[in-house]
Parts: sequence; structure tokens; C-alpha cells
Amino acid sequence: MSLLMVLSIAACGKANDTNNNIETPEITAEPLVDAAADAEDEYQDPLPAVEDDGEDAPEVVTDEQALEAVKNFVLSSNHGVTPEANGEEVTEYYEVESSTGEEIVVLYRSYTASQTRFYIERATGHTEVTELVPGIIDEETSTGESFNIWNYIFDDDDATYTADFLYDAVWYTASMSMVSEDVAEPEWVIEFDEMAINYGHMDGDDFVVDHTDKIKTVEQDSEHSFTIQAETKDGIQYTYKTSEGDETILEYYETWDESKFAESYSGSASLFRL
Repeated sequence: MSLLMVLSIAACGKANDTNNNIETPEITAEPLVDAAADAEDEYQDPLPAVEDDGEDAPEVVTDEQALEAVKNFVLSSNHGVTPEANGEEVTEYYEVESSTGEEIVVLYRSYTASQTRFYIERATGHTEVTELVPGIIDEETSTGESFNIWNYIFDDDDATYTADFLYDAVWYTASMSMVSEDVAEPEWVIEFDEMAINYGHMDGDDFVVDHTDKIKTVEQDSEHSFTIQAETKDGIQYTYKTSEGDETILEYYETWDESKFAESYSGSASLFRL
């Protein structure tokens, strides 16, 4: 009996020590915070998304455009002369040799068996040219020539109209050059084709081309009246427009902007036909 009383007292003493000496920390309820949600609220996208309606997408060169543009380039470089015109049997062709998301390679195999390759950057249109001529240049070699293929990609309505009054005629610059002490001749003799203006001179009865400018558009304003937009290889844009007072004169303006015609007119660079 005495032993049970001692154990009971000891137990009570321990319980009192626990209740009296240990301080229970006060627990304060805090609201739950969604850290991920806060991060979303504070984050600002340095390049916020813009709804894509398709209108701002950059235009890139397609394989079909590249192939047609190379044909246009070769035609203008050859001044419109094709081997068929000489009645020769030839093997001449164009093909897309390779195509990736970044680059198109177009091969032109001429009737002389030379192989010209055009390496075209799809995004920019920048084009580099190489050449391989069996028996002469046996390794593909850069020609050093480069241009932008977009200059030879025409819209459906570009340079498609033909008219005898414009194309089946020889034109001359108003500017003259002295060929001898007392003889002056027009500085340039000009012939038009559907995609180019050919500048040259006459050698007897033969027209010899010196250089060619690319035609961008030809508009017929009346039966014998035209507006022609052209561009040099150096990127100079100019316009020939039939004179209101004389249909045999094409007035020259060094611009495509009609509002600037008055300040860009050149009489010496204008053309006339006999």
C-alpha cells in the first residue's frame, strides 16, 4: 500500500513539472499562399506574344519562284537570244538541284554544256553564282557574281504586254557622241524586249548589245503611249513615258515616283524613234 502511494505521488510530480516548465508555442494561422500564382502575376514577358494573322510573316523564295527567276536572269543576260533562234539542236535545261529550308540551288545547263549554279538564300533572296565547264573549268568555281533573286521575280502582270510600236522599233538617245570630227551619232541605240531594255550600237546592219536593264512593268496608256519602269544593275530606278505631244518620244525620269517626275526629268536621256 505504501509503495503504491509513493509511485502515485512521483507520477503527479512529473506531470506537474511538465505542465509548469514547458511553454507551448502559440500557433497563429497564416493564409495559404500560391507561390506559382504570384510568380505568374509578377512575371513580364520581354517579348509579349502577338496574335499571328499571317500578314506579318516574312516572304521567302519558293522553289518555283527561284526556277522562274533564274530563267528570267539568264534571258536578260543573254539579251533574249536563244540557241533555237539559230536553228541549232541543243540540250539546254533548268532544274532545282537541291532545296532546304535555308537554301535553293538552281542549275542552268546551257547549250554549250556549261553548268551554272545559283545558290539562293531562301529568306533574303541573296544569290551567289558558280560555273563548271567540262574540259575548261573542271571544278565548280565561283564567278564572283552575286545579285538578289527578287529582282527577277515578276508578278503575273509584270512585263507581259507586247506592242509592235514599242518592241518592233529601234530607239535612240537624244544625247549624241562624236564618232569623227564632224559626225555625231546617238550615244546609245536601244531595243526593247518583254523583260529588258538593251543598250548598244549598230555594227553595219547588226545590233550589238553593250548592257541591259531589267524592265519591271510596262503599261499601255493608249495605242502608241507607254509607261515603262526599269532598273539598272546598280539599282537605279527610272521611267520612260511617252510624250503627250509626240508619240515617237519616250521621256526619261530617274524615278518610279510620278510625283517626282518634274525634278527628275532628263531630256538628253530621253529616247526617240524615226
